[in-house]
Amino acid sequence: MHEIRIERGLYAVYPEIRLGCLQFYAKPGPSSGELSRFMENDILPRLRRECAGKNWEEIPGIRGSRAAYRAFGRNPGRYRVSSEALLRRVKRGEGIPPVNTVVDVNNMISLQSGLSLGSYDLSRIKGAVRLRRAGAGEGYRGIGKDFLDMENMLVLSDDEGIFGSSMSDSTRAMLTEDARNILTVIYCFEKEIPLDELLCQAKAAFEKYAGAKDVEIGSV
Repeated sequence: MHEIRIERGLYAVYPEIRLGCLQFYAKPGPSSGELSRFMENDILPRLRRECAGKNWEEIPGIRGSRAAYRAFGRNPGRYRVSSEALLRRVKRGEGIPPVNTVVDVNNMISLQSGLSLGSYDLSRIKGAVRLRRAGAGEGYRGIGKDFLDMENMLVLSDDEGIFGSSMSDSTRAMLTEDARNILTVIYCFEKEIPLDELLCQAKAAFEKYAGAKDVEIGSV
């Protein structure tokens, strides 16, 4: 497993910080029809029923992510965790656009758990990965977005700087069809979430729908 650590000082601000990690070999390809049908016929209708009438602070996963954003000085209503952005689409009756086999599994696990997931091309990551608090002026170009100001956000960083967060990932380490060795990170900010169980579920989903092989799982 690639070296991943959490800066110890973060716990003094918000103690419920964990990362679930999966590392595997896969070839991102066209979206799976089987997964798309499962999403449309099962997951999305069920989520619409379960979330009806609830506010965001009542939804597991999103609740903890919003609390963490506030603790580090970001407004969760303005800067939304990616799982909330996905679920907002679902509550509006919209679908989730397919991207590729790996990202589609990300989205499925994210919707089911309320947690944000990021998948990264390990060939574009240099050195150990650490979760830290971004400083003033730090940011990156997000996937499908312009420059994102990440000050005070919890971000993933390597020897070349920051590249990922629970809000939106950078273009630098994004998955393309050339990616083969992949690191997936589950951002968890809620102690009640059974992260080890979720990692096992994610492993099975990546193997089934994305053809993942040699999957390693762990948490920090």
